[in-house]
Amino acid sequence: MGYSCIDIPAPQAKTSKNVLGLEGVTVWLIAGEGDSPKSYYLTSTFIADKCEPNRYVGEKLNNQISGHGKLLKKTIPISGTPLLKALRKQSANFVNGFGELKDIMAIKGLQALV
Repeated sequence: MGYSCIDIPAPQAKTSKNVLGLEGVTVWLIAGEGDSPKSYYLTSTFIADKCEPNRYVGEKLNNQISGHGKLLKKTIPISGTPLLKALRKQSANFVNGFGELKDIMAIKGLQALV
């Protein structure tokens, strides 16, 4: 995104993925910070109420999704947990970026943290 997820001013995420029609979904924002090995945190969770395609015209991450929820910053570390392992597996080690989380156990794990 060009800045740390820890520094976001409101519950939001920038993505190159389509955000149209995602109002009402729960977004879990995971941040990987630092050098190898990175430290991972659940930094925000929110219910999407604003989906803005092409908000940042000309940028790689041109779409934004935002809503009402919690900014958690670095208060919930998940490094070395089974939850992180499940999230990495489903997201191809976060290479896929923004996407649907289908692993029910991972969703329950995230819900339990908040």
